[in-house]
Amino acid sequence: MVQIKEVASEAGVSLSTVSRVLNNPGLVKSETKERVYNAIEKVGYKPPKKDITSRSYTIGLAIPDIKIDFIGELVRRVQQELDNTQYDLVLFNMKRNRKVSRYFRENAAFRKKVDALIIFSSTLDSESVSFFRSLNIPIVLLQSRCKEEKSISTNNYLGASDAVKYLLGRGYKKIAFVGWKPEDDHIIERYNGYRNTLEKAGIDYKEEWASFDALTREGGYKATENLFKKFRPEAIFYACDSMAFGGYQYLKKKNIKIPDDIGIVGFDDLNFSSVIGLTTMRQFLQVKANMAVNYLLDRLKERIKQPTAEEICITPELVIRNSTR
Repeated sequence: MVQIKEVASEAGVSLSTVSRVLNNPGLVKSETKERVYNAIEKVGYKPPKKDITSRSYTIGLAIPDIKIDFIGELVRRVQQELDNTQYDLVLFNMKRNRKVSRYFRENAAFRKKVDALIIFSSTLDSESVSFFRSLNIPIVLLQSRCKEEKSISTNNYLGASDAVKYLLGRGYKKIAFVGWKPEDDHIIERYNGYRNTLEKAGIDYKEEWASFDALTREGGYKATENLFKKFRPEAIFYACDSMAFGGYQYLKKKNIKIPDDIGIVGFDDLNFSSVIGLTTMRQFLQVKANMAVNYLLDRLKERIKQPTAEEICITPELVIRNSTR
């Protein structure tokens, strides 16, 4: 069995330094931490496993921003998967910090509260993977990709493309795009799927057809308002249902009727989408939650003994309601 002294020797540091990296990494310089994490990976060191009495029986869900409507739906679906287990769910709001390993390094006490962790829409590089492995905390990514750990994501490009193809098939030509500000891969992929599909169909896309704002209902309202200052679309593809809901509010205020005057397609299929009759792209969130929870439970029960480096990308499905003609 590999001992901690072998990690110290490989990294060229003291035993106490290795201990600090494992327990209080915020006290250690970044270059020293990187050497220790690399040494842990190289020599194959495994921290002592928690015995059955030291487990917290808690699975963490790390999210970048609690204000997003999609998060509430995600929490509900993950909790539903845990209802018939002995594990509880604890939420970590990283306050728009998408570098999850940095967050858990700087908040050492949080690491002791969970036996495993679901990481939602956040960045995980090789050094971060080594960090969580050094703590013996199984992880799985949702809505993100990582070649070294299990990740479950959405085919955003194809989902957006299918949404636009549906609108084109319903006879719409001037199709606008509303999304949040391009600060992550999800919105970029959905925008590219939208724009490339229009161009392949021979539609002369113009920059003023796209409008961006915050990923909220209020952001959807403002983005739609700004869009109509530039031109009047025949249809709008909203990159998320939350923003579509804000768009509904703006269109209602302006007495623009859906679907008589304009067609609308969203992305997510949140609970309220069926209530307002929104045609949208279903992300199979319950399926993803089920896959994530079952994988972590298998890791904790040692049915899967080593991290699974597997990327699963699920293509959304069109759900037709009555927001288009």
